[in-house]
Amino acid sequence: MEELSVSVPDWANITNDLLRSIADKTCSVKDVVRMIAACRSWQASLVDKKINFPVCLKLAETEDSDKRCFYSITKEMFELDLPEIRGRRCWGSPFGWLVTCGIDLEMQLFNPLTRASLPLPSLRTFHDYDNEEWIDRPPEEYCMYYLRKLILCSSPEASESDCIVLGQYSRYFFAFAKPGDKTWSKIDNVQGHDAIYFKGNLYVSRNNGEIFVCEDLYGAHPIAVQFAPSPPHHFDRAYLFDLAGNLCVVARDVLPDDDDNYDEPVETIEFKIFKLDMHTKSWEEIFSLGDKCLFLGNCCTFVVAAADYPGCRPNCIYFTDDITEYYDKETGATDIGIYDCKNIKLDIGKRYENGEDVGMYLEGLVDRFPNSEDIQHLLLSPLFQPLWIIPYSHVSHYVTFLALVKFFTVRILEKFLGSPVNGRHQKS
Repeated sequence: MEELSVSVPDWANITNDLLRSIADKTCSVKDVVRMIAACRSWQASLVDKKINFPVCLKLAETEDSDKRCFYSITKEMFELDLPEIRGRRCWGSPFGWLVTCGIDLEMQLFNPLTRASLPLPSLRTFHDYDNEEWIDRPPEEYCMYYLRKLILCSSPEASESDCIVLGQYSRYFFAFAKPGDKTWSKIDNVQGHDAIYFKGNLYVSRNNGEIFVCEDLYGAHPIAVQFAPSPPHHFDRAYLFDLAGNLCVVARDVLPDDDDNYDEPVETIEFKIFKLDMHTKSWEEIFSLGDKCLFLGNCCTFVVAAADYPGCRPNCIYFTDDITEYYDKETGATDIGIYDCKNIKLDIGKRYENGEDVGMYLEGLVDRFPNSEDIQHLLLSPLFQPLWIIPYSHVSHYVTFLALVKFFTVRILEKFLGSPVNGRHQKS
């Protein structure tokens, strides 16, 4: 009797070009890591494969844990063991780095993938650290309320002169520093809500959208002077961003709009976008981000091309809570979501100001994100707010691989064994 021969594909020796083509078309970070870890020949072929992370929401810190969860726009969860930032307040960036401050009031840049860190000046070196309003406050309040926002303007891997961190503090003052500096340098003559390093200059926006530019940035007395008036719109909060080489400001309108009512959680109802003519200093309202999407909140404000990041929706604004006084310490974040700019023309804010009932428009106006029930307990944290970040390893793609393969291997083993591995505790 003739034996039947069965042809078994030799997957381990698939050609490099075909394997890399498949990896390039694989959007899931988990699947790419699994491909690299499948066997030695695949690892050798893909060891220099750049792992393109989607934009992630770093979820709020939970008490008594060193683990930090990152929930991607593609709805994948990454969990990293990061004792270095336990108890530290963090702000996100699109450069792969967090800007952090601890209750020891020391600040640093930190990369959650490589665990590299770069020192920044202490909070104690801000110009009015010891003013009468704050001098008797505990360190926790300095970290939570005195320090309002830290903005990483460019990647630390850029030239040393370009890596600037902006600090917003106290009565909305601004100062700047570079990694390794000993003190923060105050920018005189401006108090504002957001700032951006744009085409070699530092611009600050006040809450009303008025723009200031910093002069003599590296001199003895950096000072901001008015650059453009505010756009023709009432602003609750103003954010600066670069859209295709144009300096733009986006107004975030919230309800209730009483700045002093911190007891009632706010809800974002709409955004308005204005583009600045740098020569005439005039504003033009625009109604679309085109193929881009905008991220703002507890991070530096940044724009990405939706096509470059799986899961991102073009012409949408992704936002998080960013005003600490409004952050509900009992229940955690409430104002996180996705706003489709096609709704700008509904003009909800004007309807509300005119006394119109806007309830019928608010339903479905903002898509809540994330909407997975499995992670709501990581949003409702009494500690610091969630933030946007694009994880990235600038040192080595292999470092990224090693950091992630450990996590995914443990998760696969847990699923197979039906129990936690190495003392990990499952959620009850």
